[in-house]
Amino acid sequence: MLGHSPGSQPHVLIRCKDTLVDSCTSHQPAAENIRTGTVRAFAAFAVKAVLLTASALAQASAAAQQPQIPDAPEPAQHRVQSGQALDWDAAVLARVPPDPLFHHDPLSPVLAPLDAQLTRLHEAEKLSFSATYTLLNQYATATPAGVRHDWGTGRFDLNGGWKAWDHGGSAGSFSLLVRSGTNLGVSEQFNLSDRIGSALYLNCLPGGGAQQPISLNVLYYRQDFWQKKMAFYIGKIHPNEFVSLSMYNNDERTQFLNGENDGNLTISSDGAYAGGAALEYQATEHFFVHAVTVDTEGSQQTGIKTLADRKYMNAIEVEWKEGAPTQQNHVFRASLWRDDTAKRGSGHGVGFAEDWEFASGWVAFSRLGLATDKGTSIRRVISLGGANIRPFGRRGDMFGAAVDLTEPSYGAGGLHHEALFETFYRARLTKSFELGPDLEVDVHPTYARKEYTTALIGARARIIF
Repeated sequence: MLGHSPGSQPHVLIRCKDTLVDSCTSHQPAAENIRTGTVRAFAAFAVKAVLLTASALAQASAAAQQPQIPDAPEPAQHRVQSGQALDWDAAVLARVPPDPLFHHDPLSPVLAPLDAQLTRLHEAEKLSFSATYTLLNQYATATPAGVRHDWGTGRFDLNGGWKAWDHGGSAGSFSLLVRSGTNLGVSEQFNLSDRIGSALYLNCLPGGGAQQPISLNVLYYRQDFWQKKMAFYIGKIHPNEFVSLSMYNNDERTQFLNGENDGNLTISSDGAYAGGAALEYQATEHFFVHAVTVDTEGSQQTGIKTLADRKYMNAIEVEWKEGAPTQQNHVFRASLWRDDTAKRGSGHGVGFAEDWEFASGWVAFSRLGLATDKGTSIRRVISLGGANIRPFGRRGDMFGAAVDLTEPSYGAGGLHHEALFETFYRARLTKSFELGPDLEVDVHPTYARKEYTTALIGARARIIF
């Protein structure tokens, strides 16, 4: 299983884009109009979600008394012929069974009725929800003087989607992602990765900085047109959903924890959640183009008012693709980007990546990023790794290992070339619970005063609602 948690609920693929602002217009009114439209869309979406979900929950207890219907057999492989490549991948991943180690799920009496009601909600109202809670405990063998060695973190993710309309060749939909993070047994201001001095975000569940109790990370409108060969997104988006996205090293909840295996760190806004817009063009079955513009001053904790400051990251990616995840997926990507930032100046760069899935379930992947010294905190990166998406024949488990070599942007205060090795194993114990170890070996953290090496031993668990 890859970056998707199959279950009885329909899959919601959160994909983020940026807003394009005309340089010839007044930017403050433009930002205000976009913000007002986004708030109204969210209000309508939220009201509809609350009313319909309340109705579903009211029926959940009655449904719990009814006999459980066994899962339908997995349908034969087929490829969706319309929409974007990521939609095709989502459709394939939605059919991958959980394949748990233990078929008895202690949470089933609570979650099964709710899943059934949410499935009916999706069928009746085209409204989808999914949620997870991820726990991680890490221990660092070496830290700077006075820095504690361990920390625990927890993060709740709520995804939502509403297909407002679909007329065959065109469609409109809304998507959202709400998160809530917390530290366990330590101040919310503490971040072990930051205190170690790493530039690679050794725990991407909170990322860098203090924990955020709640944040609206994604809220955008998607418009499909031209027989769904093109899709336009506008609102609060996540650029990594369009640029440098991998199905094998891109989800910190279930795959690698570090930032370089969760995007391309030479693109400074790749992992941002901010106002912007994006465009996808599916030229052929195998070839597509993605373009994205995002506010470099925005964040998951803020709205979109900083769009008026006209500090944007613009990127375009071309991709050749054959197959689909779990079906010998072969992908090659190349990207160009430039940005204007408030603190790092303006920069540009290029990126390359590939994913090659073999029939055995093994996957080889790589990333390369080259950038100027300004506009980003990392100017060079090479990432090589491999994964097995069905170790020991288990489709619910995953194994991965990767090496990342980076060179910092010295204008941003980087002191050392940082190297990182990470490996993990994720076991699907029940339909709603995953557990597994994670090991990171960090060599010469970028911002540490002295060169040193530390190993972070971690245990990660995820509850799938």
